[in-house]
Amino acid sequence: MLLTNHTLTGILLGLSIDNPVLLAPTAVASHLVLDMTPHFWFKKAPDHKGFHDPKFLVFGSVDFVLSAGITVAACVARPDRALNIIIGAVGAALPDLTYIPIIIFGKARIEHWLPFYRPMIAFLAKIQWYEKPPGLITEVAWASLMIWLLHFSW
Repeated sequence: MLLTNHTLTGILLGLSIDNPVLLAPTAVASHLVLDMTPHFWFKKAPDHKGFHDPKFLVFGSVDFVLSAGITVAACVARPDRALNIIIGAVGAALPDLTYIPIIIFGKARIEHWLPFYRPMIAFLAKIQWYEKPPGLITEVAWASLMIWLLHFSW
């Protein structure tokens, strides 16, 4: 699922759940559930070399900036809920953010530093369900639902 959709989901959770101790794991769980639905993204090669594909880097960077911008805008719009919005957004995005070290440092170096990294990434990759173009329909439908629900949460 696009990081933007995970972020929108996390923001909605941040506006809906008062307890940060419950919010954080719920936001991470929402990410895993969404990754098990058909969604649009680039298929990653087993060796993760696809992370250096220029299309992936541009699309991923735009998605990341959009997600960060939406989070900042939500915090500005609802400063009373800013902490929960940040916890929800970061929690919902966290599993995808774990790929950033691979992009920056390379898979072998990260696995050398963090032995648990390989099984974690293998799990995250295994639950992904990529579908083109039906996955794009899921992405648009989910984003529309989250925006509609967020409209009623303000």
